[in-house]
Amino acid sequence: MRMDNDLWPVVRESARRILRLENILFKIPENFSKDFKNLCDQISDNIPSRLVFPEIEIMDANNVEIYHRDQEGVDYQKIIEIGDLEPNADVCWIECDIVQGWNWLLESCSELLNAGYPGCVGCGGPNSERRWDEELFRKNRKSYDKINQ
Repeated sequence: MRMDNDLWPVVRESARRILRLENILFKIPENFSKDFKNLCDQISDNIPSRLVFPEIEIMDANNVEIYHRDQEGVDYQKIIEIGDLEPNADVCWIECDIVQGWNWLLESCSELLNAGYPGCVGCGGPNSERRWDEELFRKNRKSYDKINQ
């Protein structure tokens, strides 16, 4: 994925969340399960201190949903969605075909892991140390889309 793609910031933030947070649950189509295992292997190889790895739930849907479990280990909160239906504003939304979005997300995770993320400062990319504002991102993206139509 090129940095000039308008979805690059949200894909990058989504990848950072996957690599930084523990207790992650991926709800994905079955044909993505091999990619999921490869991602877990990459995390294991690049973050040897990680003891808790993402979990998987296979679902038949036209989207990918990624959740984070709270500290008590009870409730899951959706943090990332790939697909065409807009989720709540607190969810990173990769608005595109799920195969393309999934591949971009995996590529971004791999790039960040190879750069040393999350164990380094600044290697997460531009603005990686700032708090993500999904509402502002969506607003700016819609404005960008209107200008370029």
